[in-house]
Amino acid sequence: MCYGCSVAKPDTQSIAIKRQLLLNEDFSTPAVYTKEYQTVNAGWKVKLSHAEFIKTSDGLESKYSSGHMPVITYEGQFADVVIELEFRFFEEDGKWAACRVSATNPQLNPRAYAVSVWANQNNKARNKGMVLEHDEWKPGIITEVNNKTGNWQSGKWYKLRLEIIGNYVRATCNGITVSGSHEKFGIPKTNIYLGVGTCKHQIKNFKVYAAEKNPAKKI
Repeated sequence: MCYGCSVAKPDTQSIAIKRQLLLNEDFSTPAVYTKEYQTVNAGWKVKLSHAEFIKTSDGLESKYSSGHMPVITYEGQFADVVIELEFRFFEEDGKWAACRVSATNPQLNPRAYAVSVWANQNNKARNKGMVLEHDEWKPGIITEVNNKTGNWQSGKWYKLRLEIIGNYVRATCNGITVSGSHEKFGIPKTNIYLGVGTCKHQIKNFKVYAAEKNPAKKI
């Protein structure tokens, strides 16, 4: 199904112009998320990768007990894109808060997130603030491309936007922007991983747009 095309002009700093809306996720299907892929939209599937997510009135809520941070995975086909979602967290003693969006291709870049961006409140495994990276899973190396300090408040909604144009990436959240390039950022991609911290998080308004380079912006 085609959801139409966006003709909105980017802000003067965006590297990408939104075009076709590839995925408009309202979290209405499937009824229950499982470890096996299920169809969520034409051309897209979804599964639980770690922990649990339960449905809310307008999105999803993470449910964590132990082990790996909660992660839900979407499978589709895309290259240059704009990815957007909104998130909020609720502070809990002994738990940490962050929202991570990662895009990759397990065949072209096995055991890695080709590109990841974190809005990191207090996960000690990453620098605080906005973090842009290429993440080769253990025993591989995490390559931090850019980091800027930032702060997020418990219970408040924030919009996270990730723009991928070839090997150049720009991500923004709460007025903080990180950007940079890496040789793996531009590979054709098949998966988007949405990860959150161990305290309660909620996500909504998850959208994926095909994109093209903003001709007014040098990268």
